[in-house]
Amino acid sequence: MTPTANDYAWLDHSQWFGRCDQDGYSLTLVRGRTPQQVLEAIGAVPQGFGDGFDDLLDCHEELREWVDDYQDDSFAAAAVTVPGEGGDWTLLLALDSGVGISGHLPALSAGGVTVTHDSNAGKPMQRFTHYRDGEVLTSFEGPERSHGSAPGALGPLLREVGYDGSGKQAAFFALAERLTGVRITDETVRDAEFLLGVVADEDEEGTD
Repeated sequence: MTPTANDYAWLDHSQWFGRCDQDGYSLTLVRGRTPQQVLEAIGAVPQGFGDGFDDLLDCHEELREWVDDYQDDSFAAAAVTVPGEGGDWTLLLALDSGVGISGHLPALSAGGVTVTHDSNAGKPMQRFTHYRDGEVLTSFEGPERSHGSAPGALGPLLREVGYDGSGKQAAFFALAERLTGVRITDETVRDAEFLLGVVADEDEEGTD
């Protein structure tokens, strides 16, 4: 069955997604890398395994307490294998205020594919980005303003999944499923056996 935004109506009632939407997040689907390889590619320091979203949130909150500086862009991330088109993909969820993963997408997609949607904290800005083998194919907040090597490629698909200018996040989840074959449910993230990691602020890494 072709996915549509209606399949993601559960986002409106999801506790974990509500927290992500409040604080800012990025959700990336990666083909061609295992969860361990994905965390290594973004420079994450391993934090062991976590049982569901609550453990990711605990990891993130402990990191913020340790950093004690909200200008610091360090963040926690979690990766897990999920089934999709052509075999296994890795789902990477980062509590990064919607900005931390973007710089890693060329490396994450090298030799494979990434599909990312994110939202920054405190502002109604959501973005969708599709990379293949290190190259951005399409990136946009809305289909009328997209860039990349194939900027208009996803406009028809976005309309097919039900995007009409509202309900953007549900449409982005459905569009990601169209591109990857990965169906995400509330339980997919809530109950996942994640591999956890923390990514240090690059500016802080360069200071003594």
